Amino acid sequence: MAHSKYALLLNLAQEKVEAAADRMRKAQAAQVAAQGKLEQLQAFLQEYQHRLTHGGMQGMGIGQWQDFQRFLRRLEEAVEIQQGEVDRCVQRFLMERQAWFLERKKLKAYEKLKAREAERALRAENRRAQKITDEFASRRFWDQTHSED
Repeated sequence: MAHSKYALLLNLAQEKVEAAADRMRKAQAAQVAAQGKLEQLQAFLQEYQHRLTHGGMQGMGIGQWQDFQRFLRRLEEAVEIQQGEVDRCVQRFLMERQAWFLERKKLKAYEKLKAREAERALRAENRRAQKITDEFASRRFWDQTHSED
């Protein structure tokens, strides 16, 4: 079959799908990494809150308690900041996934156009073959009916 007029479009669309998939994978990896950091910070915060509670029960000087409180506030701020990063990563992943879906949709449309083109070409080839067969049969019939004269 001749080279499809959609071949270039299909190649470009496939490259765009692959690039979008790569960006989506990277965004997902960033999201997973950010979520992991958030979970570490939350566990760290929980551990130090437990230490403060436990240390407070055993007696702690006011200076030490104030230092602990400042440290806990910094940890809480770090958790909030990291939660914001996780939220940004989630949004980025969703955006990249949507872009991938759109690129894939375009690719599927081009594939459908190429398939229709192939079907039209096949039908045209079948019509040509049928015409040749009909002409051959007609000529043969003509030759058979007129050769006996």
